[in-house]
Amino acid sequence: MSINRPNILMIVADDQRADTIGALGNPTVRTPTLDRLVQEGTAFTQAYCTVPICTPARAEILTGRHSFANGVTWFSHPIDPELTLLPAHLSGHGYHSVHVGKWHNDGHPRDRGFSQTRCVFHHDNQAAYAQHGKQVVFDDEHGRVSGHATEVFVDAALDELERAPDDRPLFLYLALISPHDPFDSPEPFASMYSPDDTPLPDNYMPQHPFDNGEMQIRDELLEPWPRTQDAMRRYRACYHGLISHHDAQIGRLLHQLEASGQLDHTIVLFTSDHGLAVGSHGLLGKENMYEHSMRIPQVWCGPGVPRGRQCGHLAHHVDLIPTLCRLAGIERPDTAADGFDLMAMLQADRPVREQMYGAFRRPQDHYSRSTGVCGADPGVAETQRMIRDGRWKLVFYPHLSRFQLFDLDADPHEMRDLCESWRYLGPEEIKRRSNWSAPEAAPLPTQDDVVKTVQAMQEQMRNHMKAIDDPALPLLPAPA
Repeated sequence: MSINRPNILMIVADDQRADTIGALGNPTVRTPTLDRLVQEGTAFTQAYCTVPICTPARAEILTGRHSFANGVTWFSHPIDPELTLLPAHLSGHGYHSVHVGKWHNDGHPRDRGFSQTRCVFHHDNQAAYAQHGKQVVFDDEHGRVSGHATEVFVDAALDELERAPDDRPLFLYLALISPHDPFDSPEPFASMYSPDDTPLPDNYMPQHPFDNGEMQIRDELLEPWPRTQDAMRRYRACYHGLISHHDAQIGRLLHQLEASGQLDHTIVLFTSDHGLAVGSHGLLGKENMYEHSMRIPQVWCGPGVPRGRQCGHLAHHVDLIPTLCRLAGIERPDTAADGFDLMAMLQADRPVREQMYGAFRRPQDHYSRSTGVCGADPGVAETQRMIRDGRWKLVFYPHLSRFQLFDLDADPHEMRDLCESWRYLGPEEIKRRSNWSAPEAAPLPTQDDVVKTVQAMQEQMRNHMKAIDDPALPLLPAPA
């Protein structure tokens, strides 16, 4: 053990989109603390999860394995017991490992390698979430605490900073439950953003153009269809208030670390389990393959992290363990086999992966509506798959046998599905309309080029599904 190893503060938000940090280009949301981390550290602006729901995403963070390898593709699925979890690995290398906040994986964090646990949500919360939302109540060895979850969690984290032993480095895992709904933040944050001044997303739609297989999941029932502009402005204003609230609370943590002289010796990592639609594409939740749900914020700061850098190479949750271990000067666990050291990628200024794969699958009876069922597992609905490279994204909907193709360079908000055949006109029709039709912001590829791209991406998807033994592979049609 070396007490000279850096402390580690890992902060995991819940449902925070990648595009909700001021310093990364959002002019609306006020995030001075996260802005500071971006300015003083490195932000990976193309970071992803595999499955955009809480339990699988957090299992990827804890194991360094993608969801199909660690066994967790839905709520309540247990993590493969043969895998070494991050807290156990760090504790085995001398770290005092502390968990505060949301767990949402199997077991209890006290039995998963943490030396100390505080305010474990949902396990130890005595206030019913359905009735009380983010107003929580906990009893632990330090007494009863209650209040808004974000403030309660940060209070506990501050207390653990004070109590941490002097002869061991600290690993503090702070798992927030914001900005997940319900969107109840305290003042002044509850009224910080006026709905009238809150812009709609560039890809706002009143309704998703087709049934993606998850239109009746809980998240999508929080507001009626069509999603009116007024409702989405109100929805997003409350969402932004929660982000600014936890930004201020994270600031309290960084202030204490700085005041105690520990900040320069602490690796700070801010990320989220996944994103959220919040009105984009007519959706509210995260159960979809669009960028607003699959992409996550990932900001690093501290010893060994370059200052003032932004990296657009593809990154992933499974990269967190290898990168943390490298910065801490220890070997990664043997079982954390899917990730890469992001700092090495940054130094070399070259991508470590060419593609990113995503999936959504759920128990067939999660709600009463029937969708596509994979024959290999009749209890599971296989509704969405995605693969993207540096430019193209192909989305596959097994229950519809339907594809979407997006050119992310020309269409970062995914508004032009190139698989829609009505987009393509013959050369004579294009010439006839050229005098009265405004040109596209970026020219569309030809229909032949789209067909070739879909076929190539489809084959890449097939190869990836084979490699991870994806049970939806039989549903993927052969290239036309």
